[in-house]
Amino acid sequence: MPSPSGSHIARAVPSTPRPRERPDVSLEAHLRPELYIPELKARNKAAVLDEMVDALARAGVTRAPEAVRDALRQREAVGSTGLGKGIAFPHARSTMVSERAIVVARSARGLDFESVDGEAVHIFFLIVAPPLERDEVYLQLLARIVSAVRLARTRRRLLDALDFEAIRSILVRASDE
Repeated sequence: MPSPSGSHIARAVPSTPRPRERPDVSLEAHLRPELYIPELKARNKAAVLDEMVDALARAGVTRAPEAVRDALRQREAVGSTGLGKGIAFPHARSTMVSERAIVVARSARGLDFESVDGEAVHIFFLIVAPPLERDEVYLQLLARIVSAVRLARTRRRLLDALDFEAIRSILVRASDE
């Protein structure tokens, strides 16, 4: 109905709350070829973290690699993320990363990463995420990778894989089992 000035008055319609979008926790969505290092050049733990953070910087995930390195070093100071069986999961949340990201790296010779079993580490999964309070995806991704590499045959396949696509396929298939 027109108002005295001739304009229409809009009626307020209560909005229905939008369903919250569920974040993608699939490994496939988080594995990117530019964040894959087929053979680490590093020879020690600090150099491994440096090399993997450099991959994050090249991919545009961080513009402050030193701050991300510091966050990872602080996390490692709490306890090694070398969980044994040749696998390490360095991880941190930082305001200096723009998105969740996973760097996958390998070392055929193996590196001392102060692993809990004292064995050399051959496969590394660096996981970073912004510090969102309710972001459970970060921990779910970590859990999916841990679950995917629990079997020795999967770890062997990851070491024998010829390229990134093979790595991705192995991880995705193993995480769905």
